[in-house]
Amino acid sequence: MIEPLLIRAFKHEPLVRPPVWIMRQAGRYLSEYRTLRQAHSFLELCKSPELAAQVTMQPIHILDPDAAIIFSDILVVGEGMGLEIDFNPGPKVANPIRSRSDILALKNPETTADLGFVFDALRITKKELWELSASKPGEPKALIGFAGAPWTLACYFLDQSLFKNHYATQVLLHQDAETLHLLLDRLTKIVTDYLLGQVEHGADVIQLFDTWAGNLSAEDFSRFALPCIQRICEALRSQNCPVILYINGCAHLLEALRQSGADGISIDWRVPLSTAEEVLGNRILLQGNLDPAALYSAPEHLAKKTKTMLNALKRKSGYIANLGHGILPTTPRDNARLFIDTIKEGWE
Repeated sequence: MIEPLLIRAFKHEPLVRPPVWIMRQAGRYLSEYRTLRQAHSFLELCKSPELAAQVTMQPIHILDPDAAIIFSDILVVGEGMGLEIDFNPGPKVANPIRSRSDILALKNPETTADLGFVFDALRITKKELWELSASKPGEPKALIGFAGAPWTLACYFLDQSLFKNHYATQVLLHQDAETLHLLLDRLTKIVTDYLLGQVEHGADVIQLFDTWAGNLSAEDFSRFALPCIQRICEALRSQNCPVILYINGCAHLLEALRQSGADGISIDWRVPLSTAEEVLGNRILLQGNLDPAALYSAPEHLAKKTKTMLNALKRKSGYIANLGHGILPTTPRDNARLFIDTIKEGWE
């Protein structure tokens, strides 16, 4: 069987068009997803492998992107650590970390026992993607697994009650760097084991979300967030699994990201792809970077914006088309499909 287009892009093979998928493509902008949410809580969808696989496959059948990304959330690792996680509607930690002793008291999740529902969802989805490929001509679909990077998980798990925008994590950085390193080290091991489990159960590619690392200066990013990312990427490299790293607000971090060990860097919409290509070089795959708000444009404007993005690069491979952040909940479904269809027309 031919390799998925997404995998061939990582190998920098010459391609007629780039692969395309959409961050948060399984979610609230789809009426099919909203119907399921009326009957099940968010965590019920995450923790039922059959339902998670069903949600994962919804955009595959509706939009026909080149990859499925498993339906889950970056915070599911927290429960296995002894944290009480809820989504009502956004993520909330009922017992956040407030002290060094809280960090020492954290459990190490038993990945199969505590996170096996994600692995089962991957296994079910992988089978469905294989069956789809066998029954329908065209490019086979890749399966993407994911996790939150240690810095971003720390931003959610630490008590943020006195601050906005997860600023408490940066305060701890300056007040007690040793304690923060302790937490980041624990999270790095947990995330590494979790992602290796995802690869074992069918993930072809991993996306590592360090969404909140863009709040850091380049110096602090290199001291605190980057070493964690490097350790995770090194472990996944031993399994020959490509890693895409996403950081929102990454313009000032591009030089550091060259040293991340990630095979691909997902670029937000604030950075021209041509700039990222110049700084990161041709060895690193690029992903992105249409502004999610552009999907509200008139169709002809959206198609033009998409083509402009697509042709901003000198390369004709080593690129995955995507948005610069997750798709917005009220995005017109037809425009999401138009974005994907426009990419499939290929480079000019």
